[in-house]
Amino acid sequence: MKSTLNLDKKRFSFLDRDPYAEQIEQPELSPKRESPQATVIFSDSNADNSVKSPNNDDNLYLKSSQTTLTEETTKKSINMTRARLLAIMFTLSLGSFLSMLDQSILGSALPAITNQFGELSSIAWVSAAYMLTFTALQSIFSKVSEIFGRMPVLVISLTVFSAGSAICGAASTMDMLIAGRAIAGCGGCGVSTMVQVILIDLLPLHKRATYMSYMSFTSTLAVVAGPLIGGAITDHWVWRWCFYLNIPICAVIAAICLLTIRVSVPAGTTKEKFARIDFLGAFLLLAGLVLFILALNWGGKDYKWNSAAVIVTLVLSVILLAAFIYVEHSYASEPIITMRMFTSRTLTPALVSQFFLGAGITFTVLYLPVYFTVVFGASSTTAGLYMLPYLIGMMVTGLIMGPLVTRFNIYRPFIWVGLAMMTLAAGLLNIIQPDTRLVIVLVLIGIFGIGSGIGMLPLMIATQASCQPRDTATAATLALHLRNVGSIVGIAVVGTIFNNSLISSMSILASEYPRYSSLIYSSINDATIVWNGMLPFEVHSSVIFAYVSALKAIFIANAPFVGMSFLLSLPIKHFSLKQRAPPATSKSEIQSNDANTNNV
Repeated sequence: MKSTLNLDKKRFSFLDRDPYAEQIEQPELSPKRESPQATVIFSDSNADNSVKSPNNDDNLYLKSSQTTLTEETTKKSINMTRARLLAIMFTLSLGSFLSMLDQSILGSALPAITNQFGELSSIAWVSAAYMLTFTALQSIFSKVSEIFGRMPVLVISLTVFSAGSAICGAASTMDMLIAGRAIAGCGGCGVSTMVQVILIDLLPLHKRATYMSYMSFTSTLAVVAGPLIGGAITDHWVWRWCFYLNIPICAVIAAICLLTIRVSVPAGTTKEKFARIDFLGAFLLLAGLVLFILALNWGGKDYKWNSAAVIVTLVLSVILLAAFIYVEHSYASEPIITMRMFTSRTLTPALVSQFFLGAGITFTVLYLPVYFTVVFGASSTTAGLYMLPYLIGMMVTGLIMGPLVTRFNIYRPFIWVGLAMMTLAAGLLNIIQPDTRLVIVLVLIGIFGIGSGIGMLPLMIATQASCQPRDTATAATLALHLRNVGSIVGIAVVGTIFNNSLISSMSILASEYPRYSSLIYSSINDATIVWNGMLPFEVHSSVIFAYVSALKAIFIANAPFVGMSFLLSLPIKHFSLKQRAPPATSKSEIQSNDANTNNV
């Protein structure tokens, strides 16, 4: 049985055998051999941090994405410098908190921003501009950091994020605010991506889950705290400080990272590093994703789905993304996304599952506050509080999942149980009616949140365990990328289903009650009209029923998305988080590994 891995191949057939399975399943071949790879050192100032450049085939240069710590080095580092390790983890968690806070804090500030600029029609682009640049650049940032190093990209990302936040805070027009959000999205993407890959660089796989759970906790905490912080700043100060607040946090993150994290800088001159960047692939990926996201944002809101603007944009995005896949598969010497990851029977389902998971979560959490507002007459703040069972359930279970994965060296059962719970809860949400008791809805979304906490982190660990160490950072970034793209697709699908159902129901009601037709049509865009006392009881009840019917249509579509994520997780194989074969680093090592594999 020969290994299918060959570092010299530039092209990988999608019909080839799994390029990872045999390499990962074999026992550790040389446990005492020192890895020649670039090593992240954060404990011993006298350690050799150099990265050797290749002079021959037996000394191939390895990029920073292939950075690993040997078990012996890791134990020494953690035991000797616990304070430094904790400082690094605190800083990375703060970066994770910041990137999520910047999105969640905005909801409370939007009414004040609307009042000042008076451009309600453009307010959606304040969030869309950030999401557009954030999602489109994730994989590109990961690849650039492999070439130039993690720390330079992190520092530049923090600078760009601060600049975008400063522009938003000083905005005098809505266009200036939207431009600032787009710039902040570029920086926020870099910060979020670097936090993820630096954690991967610093810790071995079997210790990574515990620290990832802490970072997941801080991200969820930012979702909970964001609206409260934003509301307090807006009510007692001025909304501009929702953006200015980011600047000192970025400075603290940069300072601590520069003082505590010591990483090897990839060899080569600046000119040589720029020559390694796949500019054609980056352009095709960026342009394709931007057009794709634009089309989904336009459809059903700014333009009809069958309009030329939406159709042409979607077709162009598909062409550009197809061209990107072809270039990466056939021509790029250092592809942004390594196509061999999509030939793995384990890694491919794990990656695609992330896409459906992102869409499924969006389906559920985006419109449940609408249900609370319409059916129970809750204010926006109260509706947000009703979402706490979901957030707390995800936060608490996510916090304990990392230590459990580390302790028992398993992740598949947690993935299956978590995604099954999410699928069950999403399906049961279809039973909601206008007279459904509030406690039943809260229990269901609590189950959905607990399932999210149980399944999401182990699924990310499975993604990292299913590939060779040199591909770990790329695979993890791609998983987050696909989850974000899934969320954007989910938002578009949700909006289309909800709006079509609601408009159809409201049109029927308007014809039945022509005297109140203007109020009925107005309630499509302003759900608070339902509770302003201007509608008689029978019309009031009919409007609520129309809203609930539209929401049920969303939940009917939601369950298959989450269920597909569960089904895709079933083929995932288990690989030990502790005993892992070191990645082949040269032709001689590949040949040695092949010989050992034949003897297994």
